[in-house]
Amino acid sequence: MSAAIDQQVNAPLRLDFAKGLAMRVVRRSEGFWLVAAEVAASMKLEVKDLLKALGEPLGRPLRLADEAEPVLCLSEGELDEVFRRIKKPGARRLRRWWREATRPALLQEAGAASTADTLHLALALAAEAAQQVSRAVMEAVLREPGTWQHSRWVVALDYAPNNKQRWPRGRLIGCGGGGVHEAGGEGFAEGLGRAAGAALAAGG
Repeated sequence: MSAAIDQQVNAPLRLDFAKGLAMRVVRRSEGFWLVAAEVAASMKLEVKDLLKALGEPLGRPLRLADEAEPVLCLSEGELDEVFRRIKKPGARRLRRWWREATRPALLQEAGAASTADTLHLALALAAEAAQQVSRAVMEAVLREPGTWQHSRWVVALDYAPNNKQRWPRGRLIGCGGGGVHEAGGEGFAEGLGRAAGAALAAGG
């Protein structure tokens, strides 16, 4: 394993391939990876024989959550090269298992997870925006329960998924009356509009 070792720890999916043989699949941003030793075993080959048959150094050592040492894995492109060059029955069986069943199922599962994450984010952002508007209106009414002018508002939302933030943060900013007033600040009520409804713009 002469390639540089990626320090990211990956949690592989362990999927049944044949009796007594499971295939570990690693899902990464650049695609799926399979453990080279298990790919070789599916064809009744040693890893060194598999790499020799391919005729060039392939694979990348990846850190797996269930292994103490880095494990040589093959990318999807390298797996396609295996299918192209090796004509053993085990290679044909692995190709059908991967291309026709396993990979499409994993992609569909990833799409469903992405949709669920997007829905969760949309609901969280909407709830935060509603909370900011509700609090600002209540505070404004309690301070100045008179006739209000129509105005515009900006809901500033902050969400950073890369920081594993589960809920967004937000604040309401008034843009009317010739100035900008943050929710909770002095003079916030003077820009609040009661009429046909305030114009809301979400950003962040």
